[in-house]
Amino acid sequence: MPESASQRKVPTRVAALCALLFGALLTGCGAEPPVTGCVPSPGLTPICGFNNPEDIELLPDGHTLLISQMGGMDGATPGSLAMFDTSGGIITRLPQFAEPAAENWGSPGCTTPPGNAFSPHGIDLITRADGRRELMVVNHGGRESVEFFEVLGDSGQWQLAWRGCTHPPRGTYMNDVAALQDGGFLVSHMFPRDAWTVGGINLYMFRGMLGLDTGVVLRCARGGECFPVPGSTAPFPNGIQVDAAGSTLYLNAYLPGEVRKISLEDGRLLGTAHIKGPDNSQWTAGGKLLVASQTASLTEMNACFGVRNGACAAAFEIIELDPVTMSTRRLLAHKGAPMGAATVAQRVGDALYIGSFAGDRLLRAEPPQAALTPLVLQNP
Repeated sequence: MPESASQRKVPTRVAALCALLFGALLTGCGAEPPVTGCVPSPGLTPICGFNNPEDIELLPDGHTLLISQMGGMDGATPGSLAMFDTSGGIITRLPQFAEPAAENWGSPGCTTPPGNAFSPHGIDLITRADGRRELMVVNHGGRESVEFFEVLGDSGQWQLAWRGCTHPPRGTYMNDVAALQDGGFLVSHMFPRDAWTVGGINLYMFRGMLGLDTGVVLRCARGGECFPVPGSTAPFPNGIQVDAAGSTLYLNAYLPGEVRKISLEDGRLLGTAHIKGPDNSQWTAGGKLLVASQTASLTEMNACFGVRNGACAAAFEIIELDPVTMSTRRLLAHKGAPMGAATVAQRVGDALYIGSFAGDRLLRAEPPQAALTPLVLQNP
């Protein structure tokens, strides 16, 4: 039976109501003003000169950070990769990649480098089976892709060479990437790339706030074939990590405030840690996970996207998670100057280097010694 005009209006009215409710949640009062100065406070030192340093990996020399500078979530604004020598305080901005690959580690059809449109998001650094170092990068600029780079050189002489890319299934909107021992990788798919919007409001985010799943983790081969990981659907999948054995996924479900421990073999939920707004996670040398927890309201987090100078001041915590017991311990809680809105924490020595998706700086934090587990040194 054909729909009547009144019947066709019902979904539109429901969508409009959802948009109004969601908009009210995101545009209310209470956001902290941006931090415009670059002044340290006790135990917290800003390192200015970056552009949205959203994700961080530690290079094998133990003191150089490889940083993903995110241009924008929609890919319309280019970003870049950078390096930071924590021992000398030197920032090295890496040029955009325009040279064809000498070798192709990705899909046969991906032969053109990302060029000036490159806009990185989540990253993962691994040592391949052949001993070479590989950086995987989620890219939104010009194409939705995972870009592959070889990390060449050594301390003080690090370089990157583009080694191809892989395209996820059409409509995928990725956040983070994690390498697998078989040469494949996992990506977190937040919600559809062309998410249904009303008046600019992403209704998939509203679905997630209601506890409904919006995305999934995909397992992909180098050739581009991807399939969902059983048990990994969630409201806004965000950061992901895999254990050393390659058998367990740690999924940060952002909107319900959970880190989920999932068996990659059969999708069983092995444990859950309740952490508000978990963004990215990083392994420590001692085998713990450092989780950047965004404790500010969605109103405050949404306001961060409007920061053009300085840094967002939204509240955050850095949580240490035991991957075996799923117990948690808060290492740091902060709000305001000199930086907020943390997305990732990387430990170097007894300091934490903290990144953000909205700001011009990293934050070097020195928590009290009692808050840190003993540092276990590993050979580079």
